[in-house]
Parts: sequence; C-alpha cells; structure tokens
Amino acid sequence: MTSWVVVGAGAAGCVVAARLAANRNDHVTLVEAGSATPPSAIHGDNFLAAVAAPGWTFPEPFTRGRGLGGSGAVNGMVADVGDPAQYAAWGWDDAPSALDRVRMPVTPAADHELGPIDRALLVAAPDARRLPLTRRDGRRVTPADAYLTDLPADRLDMRTDAAAMRIELRSRSAVGVRLAGGDVVEGDRIVLAAGALGSPALLLRSGIDAPGIGEGLRNHPGLPIVLRLRAGVEAAVDGLVISTGLRRDDIEILALNHLGAEAPGLASLLVVLLTPTGRGHLTLDPVGAEDGGGITAHQVVSAADHAALGTGVATVHGLLEHPAFGQLVDDVEVGAAPAGVFHPTSTCAMGTVVDDDGAVFGYERLHVVDASLFPDIPATFTYLPTLMLAERMAARLTASAARSA
Repeated sequence: MTSWVVVGAGAAGCVVAARLAANRNDHVTLVEAGSATPPSAIHGDNFLAAVAAPGWTFPEPFTRGRGLGGSGAVNGMVADVGDPAQYAAWGWDDAPSALDRVRMPVTPAADHELGPIDRALLVAAPDARRLPLTRRDGRRVTPADAYLTDLPADRLDMRTDAAAMRIELRSRSAVGVRLAGGDVVEGDRIVLAAGALGSPALLLRSGIDAPGIGEGLRNHPGLPIVLRLRAGVEAAVDGLVISTGLRRDDIEILALNHLGAEAPGLASLLVVLLTPTGRGHLTLDPVGAEDGGGITAHQVVSAADHAALGTGVATVHGLLEHPAFGQLVDDVEVGAAPAGVFHPTSTCAMGTVVDDDGAVFGYERLHVVDASLFPDIPATFTYLPTLMLAERMAARLTASAARSA
C-alpha cells in the first residue's frame, strides 16, 4: 500500500485526494489549514459574502480560499474550459479526456437570477453570454462537495485546521509534512496542492533548492469600472454577483450586478486580460507563515498588457452609451490595473520546477499538483483548467507510483 499526504483541500487537492483514495492499494491523508465546516455563505449566490466569511480566506496578497474546497468555495464560480489549442501546444494531449472526468456540475444562471447589469449587457452586446457557473439547483458546488463525499473511510483521512509548515526530508527524499503544532504527518509520497502561492512558499520554506520556485508568476490583470446606479435601480445584494460576460478577442468583460451590502447602489464592469505578457515572482517573510501569510506577490503588468486593458475600457465606454445602460447608470469611475482578479499560476512551472508527472526536480517522492504547474496562464478563468490539470496529474501520479513499486 502507498500512503500519500496531500497538502491543501482546494480544487486540485480535492481531485487528487479523491482519485488516489479510489485506488485499493492507496491511503491518503488530506491536510488542510482551514475548516471542514462551511458557513451558509459558502453555498449562497453572493461570492462576496463567501469571501467575507471569517476564517475562509488566507491573508493577502491574493484572495485565496481557506477550508475544504479552497478557492472553489469562495470564487465567482465561473467555469470556462479554455482553449484546447493552448493545451495541445503544451503537449497535453490528454486534456480532453481529463476534462471529461471533471465531476463539477456547470450550469448558467436562469432568467430570474439575472441582475440589472447582466440584462443590460445582454441587450447592449448581442455576443454577450451567460457564463457557466459551478452550481446545482441554485447553490454553489465546491470541489469538496463534488469530490470528497462517498469515499472509502479506510482510505482517506482528513486533517483540517492543520497548517503545513514545512516538508520533512531524509536526504533528498520527502518523508512527511510538519504541521504548525509540531506534529509530522508521514507518507510514502507527498503532494503539494496548496495553490500557486502556497505550494512554492512551502517548498522554499523547506529549503528545496530546485531552480525557478516562485518565479514566473502569472495572473490575469483586471481593471474595474465602477458604476453608480440611478436612484430606484436595485440589485439583490444576496443574489449572483457575476453571471454574464462578453469576450472580445483576448478581453473578457464581466458584469458585476452589485458590490455587496457594504456598497449599496454600486455595480461594476470588470475588464480582464486573458493573455497577459507580464511575469512576476514571489518573495517570503517568516512573519505570518503559520497563518498562510508572509508571502508577497510581485505581479507585473507590462506596457502591452496596459494597452490591451485600455482597449477593453474603450469597449466598455461604448457599451455604456447603449440605452440599456443609460437607464441604469448615473456615474462611472474607471479604476486602475491590476485589481479584482486572483488567478495566480506558473510559480512551479512544469518543465522548470517539476517534470511531466509533477515530481520536483532533484527530489524523490515529492510532487506538486495545482495551478502553479501551468507552463503559462490559461487564456480563460483558471478554475476549470485547474480541475482538469488535477484530473490528468492524478492519473499520472497513480501510474508513476505503480512503476516505482
């Protein structure tokens, strides 16, 4: 029997833990820094309320989910597949079959769930669309909901409220994970699925010297355009924040129907660049490490990225001239980039930090499986691509373990 320790119960961690635990000869311990019991806001329509739930996000720099489901428990639920040609260019010929294995239900908003900005965008732009959302029967489905139920109890243990502090090594072989309280969870193989910030931070804090860790940080830069609504225009602040979008070339414009109960009368059109060129990096500070903090993300928005976002802003101004928006919007304020989008990737990039099986170069029995592996940032929102990545990597982990048994 192979014993696995999976660190992080977000999108990738839930997939990997479930797929490994399904193997008769495997046992998985899933280690998660946050809680196992979600508040009601997690399964509600308003992701801003989910983000505000105490204890369900990590500290800055990026908003990241903490607890079973990870960021999939607090995000905007948008689940686009992405560009198959991009995956093929990476040599991921198994991406289509991995996508077919993703368990997450995906449905668009119903007519009665659309907010005022949704409706205006659909009228003003005939090519706007209702976005695929990870919901069932009007409720969010988290990765934990989709993957961690009905698993054999003798093959999966969950350690929640257990922050991983470092990887325990014997020579250059991973043998366990040390938790904040001092306990060590031992395993034959260690899989980091703590996200594009958490996984490289854990590697660096453990003294892992594979080159490139924390480098090549990618994110979709966003530029918010805040809309002050006319008197009498109301959006249900407990309703869906995002359910429609407009894709023009490499720009996605998201309709945000409201900005939460603390911002009455405000909505937004968020301009997002899906093919950025800027590359950044991470730096660490030991202060705050036990709470998942102590990480600084140096995001880079290149001149080309700013120019592309400017094109998106011009598109928004054109949309706002349509009567559908004119009857809703009283005033407009253009924000600054980068803001409003938290899709970090590529900080343990495949081919640089890990091999095709997610194994860290220069070390044994140590793997990474999460958005940090992407060779480049997907040209779409990263949630569904991360689930796909985890499905394909889980199959590779199983095959790799079998070869070395």
